[in-house]
Order: sequence, then C-alpha cells, then structure tokens
Amino acid sequence: MTPHADLSEAQSREMVKWILSLKDPAAPRPAADSKSYTYTLKDGKTAKLDFSLFADGKGPKVTKTVFRGYELYNSYCYRCHGTDAAGSQLAPDLRHSLSAGMTRQQFLSIAMAGKADKGMPSWAGFLTREDITSTYQYVKGRSLDLVPPGRPPSEVE
Repeated sequence: MTPHADLSEAQSREMVKWILSLKDPAAPRPAADSKSYTYTLKDGKTAKLDFSLFADGKGPKVTKTVFRGYELYNSYCYRCHGTDAAGSQLAPDLRHSLSAGMTRQQFLSIAMAGKADKGMPSWAGFLTREDITSTYQYVKGRSLDLVPPGRPPSEVE
C-alpha cells in the first residue's frame, strides 16, 4: 500500500480501524438485507442485488439509503466523477467501473483510502462506511440504468 503522508492522525486511525474491521466478524457492519432483489434491465436481462434499490422493492421511489447515497455523491463525488456518476475529464465514469466488474469491496476500499497519485482524496475519517455503502448503492443503481439521472424520487418524500 502506498504511504499516505498527507492524512491526519485521526484519518489514519479511522482508516486502520476500518481495515481491521474487515477481518473481525464481530465488528459492527451495516445491516445487510439477507434477501436478494432481482431487477429487469432495459435490455431484458436481469440483475440480482443484495440490497433493495426501491421502496417496497418497486420503482420509481428509491430507498432512504439509495437517496442518501445520491445526496452524498452530489455533495462530494460529482465534482470529479461528473453529474449522475457519468464521468468527467478529471475522473472515471463510475457507472462503467461498476459495470466492468468493480466490486462493492473495491469501491469501499478506494473511497476510504483514496488514490493520491490520481488526485482522489481519502474519505476515511470524513465519511463513514455506511456513507460509502450508500454512495455505492446509488452508483450501482445508476450503473444498471435503474436509478434515473437527476434527483431520484425517494420514499422519504
């Protein structure tokens, strides 16, 4: 792992805490749905997720978690990764990254550790694992073209 000399002591501790939690089955984790959710894509294929994109499993209103991911993305990620996770000259299209096989764990690891050589900041100590997971769920929904561009309708409205 590359050194992160620009991290504060608190950020370093948060990153270490998060990394160590990956091997500790007793460490607190976000509540994971034990269910599987199947969605039909525009091309007729199906996608299975271990989380629900939509309230009551149906569109068009996204869950509170997915909507929170949208809010976080639009607060912190869009400046580099583009509006609606569509990429920009500064950073890649995250929809394509997930479609090309990036896993949730890879997404979380990159978001927490950052990529200093590419200008990606570390979000460890600033965003929680739950925040990054919410952001992942939003981007995953966008990558499948199930969550529409713009502000998605939410069950909280």
